[in-house]
Amino acid sequence: MKRKFLNCYVLALVFCFLCNAAEFVVIEKGKPCSIVVMSQSKEKTGKYADELANFLKQITGNEFKVYDVESEKNVKGAIIIGTAEDLKEKAQGEKIESLGPEGFIIKSEKDNLWIIGNTEMALQHGIYSFLEKLGCRWYFPDPVWHVIPQKKEIKINIDAKEKPSFAWRNIWYEYGPRTPKLKADYDNWMRYNRQLGWLRVHAGHSYANYIPTKEFEKNPELFSLVGTERKPTQLCISNPEVQKRVIEGVLNVFKKFPDRLMASVEPNDGGGFCECENCKKIGNGTISDQVFYLANLVAKQVQQQFPGKYVGLLAYHLHSNPPSFKLEPNIHVEITTGFRGGTKLTIAQQVEAFRNLGASVGAYDYFSVYLWDWDVPGAAKAGRFYTLGNFIKEMKNLGLTSYTAESCCNWGPNGPGYWLASKLMWNADLDINMLVEDFFDNCFKKAKVPVRRIYERWARAERHTPRTLKLALLDLQQAYNLEKDPEVQARLESRAMYLHWLVLKMEYEKITRQKFDREKIIEAAKDWIIFSRRIMDTGLIHVYPMLFTQKTFGERIFAVLMSIKDLDQQEIEKWKKERQDIPEAEEIRTLITQDIKKFADLQAVEIETRQYTGKIVALAEKKPELSKKYGEITASPLYLESGLYYFAGKKGEQLNLTYKPYPNHTIDCHWKLMDVNEKTIVEGDVKAERNQQATIEINIPEDGIYILDAGTTYWKSAMLTFDTRPLSVWAGRPDIPGKPKREPFRQWRPQQEPVYFYVPKGTKSFVIGFPSCQANTKVLIKDGNGKTIYSSDSIMPGDQVSIIVSEGSDNQIWSIAITSLRNIVELYDIPPFLARHPAELLVPEDAIK
Repeated sequence: MKRKFLNCYVLALVFCFLCNAAEFVVIEKGKPCSIVVMSQSKEKTGKYADELANFLKQITGNEFKVYDVESEKNVKGAIIIGTAEDLKEKAQGEKIESLGPEGFIIKSEKDNLWIIGNTEMALQHGIYSFLEKLGCRWYFPDPVWHVIPQKKEIKINIDAKEKPSFAWRNIWYEYGPRTPKLKADYDNWMRYNRQLGWLRVHAGHSYANYIPTKEFEKNPELFSLVGTERKPTQLCISNPEVQKRVIEGVLNVFKKFPDRLMASVEPNDGGGFCECENCKKIGNGTISDQVFYLANLVAKQVQQQFPGKYVGLLAYHLHSNPPSFKLEPNIHVEITTGFRGGTKLTIAQQVEAFRNLGASVGAYDYFSVYLWDWDVPGAAKAGRFYTLGNFIKEMKNLGLTSYTAESCCNWGPNGPGYWLASKLMWNADLDINMLVEDFFDNCFKKAKVPVRRIYERWARAERHTPRTLKLALLDLQQAYNLEKDPEVQARLESRAMYLHWLVLKMEYEKITRQKFDREKIIEAAKDWIIFSRRIMDTGLIHVYPMLFTQKTFGERIFAVLMSIKDLDQQEIEKWKKERQDIPEAEEIRTLITQDIKKFADLQAVEIETRQYTGKIVALAEKKPELSKKYGEITASPLYLESGLYYFAGKKGEQLNLTYKPYPNHTIDCHWKLMDVNEKTIVEGDVKAERNQQATIEINIPEDGIYILDAGTTYWKSAMLTFDTRPLSVWAGRPDIPGKPKREPFRQWRPQQEPVYFYVPKGTKSFVIGFPSCQANTKVLIKDGNGKTIYSSDSIMPGDQVSIIVSEGSDNQIWSIAITSLRNIVELYDIPPFLARHPAELLVPEDAIK
C-alpha cells in the first residue's frame, strides 16, 4: 500500500511521458551502475555526481563510482548528468531550453539514465528530484527528519520534465540560523528541497544602506520633513542629492557583485515619509508615488548600465497602493500579505494593478514572525498547513513570479507547513492532501494516526491551552506504543522535546500570573531557559530571539523574572550556557511521563468543530418548556466591554437604547446596526461623561433578527437597556485565522450573575474557553436541572474547560456564572450564544432540529 502511494506522489511531482521511456537498471543483484560527467565540466558538475553517489550508497549500501568522459557517445549502463551546455545534442533533442533557467529532464533509456539541467542550479534540482522519486525525503532540516529508503534493487522508467512554479522561492529565518549545526542543516534543507532560484529577489529595507541615518546630524536635508522637523526615518525623495546617491549606491551594488540580478530600493521600515512641498508634488502626492518615483529613477539608470538587471521593493505598509504612473519594466514588486494598512485593495487587485503598470510581481508572506506567534502551536501561518497550501496555490494562480516567506527556526510547531510550502513553491499543482499523507506515512508509519491528531489540532488553529497540551501528550504516549522503528522513535522523541518545552513554558507563565512567589518564579524560569538552550540545535524552537535578544528575553518573555529585586543577572546568563547537550531518549521518556502525570486531574475532550447554521430563532418559541422550568428569575445584568448583540426587531419599531456605564466609565462609542449577514444598516456615535448615561434611537426597517455592535470598549463598558425580547450575545471565537475578526464577548466585572446557553440534543461534550480573564477567575457551570457540573475558583487566562454531558442533560438550557475583573468567553461545539435570561435565548435553527 505504501509503495502504491509513493508512486502516486511521484507521478504528481512531474510530467511523465512513460511511453517515451524505457526501464533503466540503477542497481540489480548488487551490481550498481556508474555515474558519468563530462570531463570539460568535471570541476563544476563533479560535486553533484558525488552527492548523487553518496545518497545512492545510503539507499543501497553499494558504492557508485563516478567517471568523467570526453563524450557520452559510447557510454552504457550509466547515469549521465550534466548541463545543457555539456550535453548539447541530447538537450536539444529533448527541447530542454523551453523549461527556463531552472528546468531539467530526467529520462530513462535501456542503456542510460539522463539528468540534464539548463544550468548548474537546474542540474542540482534534477539530482534531488531524482532522489526524491526514489523515496528520499528531507522533511525538516534536522537529520532526524530525513527519510532515506533502503533498497537492494532500483529499476526506474521515467521521462520527466520539470520547471518551478515560482522563479524565486525563499523560506528564510528571521534572526537567521545561529549555530553551526543549525546553519548547516538549514543550508542542506534549502538545497534538497529546491529552494531559492534564478530570480534572486532583493527587496528588503534598504534606504539606510545608501544614506545611513548616522549622516542625519551632518546633512538633515537628505531626510524626511515630518511636520515641521527633519527626521531620519526616511529620505527626502525630491532632493536631487538623495536621488543621485541612491542611484549610485544601486549601481555600485552591481559593480561590486556582478552576479547579482537585483538590488533593493525599498524604504526603511516604519513611517515618517517626507512631507516637504517638493515631495508632495511627486505624482498625486501619495507616499506610494514618492517611493515608486525613486524606484523608477533608479531602474532607468540600471537598465542603461546593466541591461537585464532589476530593482526590487515591496508593496508594503504605507506604500501598499500602486502609484499613479507607469513603472519601469525592470522593477520587481513583492506584495506583502501583512502590514497592508496603506491599501484597501485585495492582493489580487494589487497584483493586477502593479502588473498593468509594467512591473513584475511576487509575494512576500509571513509564515512565522516570532513576536506574533512565540513558537506556540497553531499560532503561525506555517502551522496551519492546509490554509497555507491553498494560499500558495492562489498566489500561483495570480501568476506571481517570486515567493519570499519570512519564517522562524521553529520546526516544532511549523515543520510540516514549511516542508509542504517548499513542495508547492516548486510545483503549485501538487495535491495538498497527498503531501500531508506523505509526511505522516513516511515519518511515523504505524504511529501516524495519533501524531496526526496533534498536528491537525494545530492546523485548525485550536488555541494552545492545557486541554490541547494534555491531548497531545496522550497522543504521543499512544504513538510510542504503536511503532518501534528506531527512526520513528527518534522523531517521536523530537515531538516529545517540543511538548515538554510547552509544558515548561506553561508552568512559568502560570506561576507569574498567580500570587508573586520569588523562588518559584526563579525555579520555573531556570528550568525553561536551560531546557530551551539544550534543544537549540534541534531547530524545534527559535531559541536565539527567546534567550539572546533583550527585546524578547528581558522585556517580554521574562519581564517578571527580570523585575525581581537583587536577582543576580550573571546567574541568569549562566543558565543560558549551562548545558548544550540535546536530551537523549531515556531522559525524554522520563520527562514526558512526568508531564502526563501533571495533567492527571485535568479533564480534556476534543473539540469536534461542530458548526450550527441556518436561521437564527428564539428558543422559547420553538421549545417553550425549556425556559419555563426556570420560573420567575430576574434577567442578569450584562456590562459589556465588547460584543455583538443579536435581537429580534419588528418593522417600524423605534428602539430607544440607553447606555448605562459601569461605575467610573465613560460613554464614547461608535455603534453599528447590522443585518444577520453583518451588512451595516445604520451607524452613529454616542457620548457621555463619566458615570453619565446616553441614549440612541434605532428605527427597525423590517421584521427579523438584527445585530448591534454597541461600540463599547476598554473603560467604556456599559449595560444596554433592552426590553424583554429574544436577545443574546454572540460568544464564538472571534479571531479564527482566515476569517474576518469579530467583537468578542467580553464582560466587565461579572459577579456570579448567570448567563444562559443551550446544549443541543445529542451533545456528548463541549468546551468553554477563557482566552482572557483575571488570574484565579471563579466559574460555576450548572445544567438545566440546576446541578453543578463544574466549579472552580482558579481559572487562568487561556484555560479551556471540558464538559462531558451526562445522560439527560442535553437538550437543556445551562448557565455559567463568572467572577472576574474582565473576561472573554468562547463556546465550542454548542451554539455560541449567551443570554441574560433563559427566555431570551437565540440559537441557529439547526441546533434544535
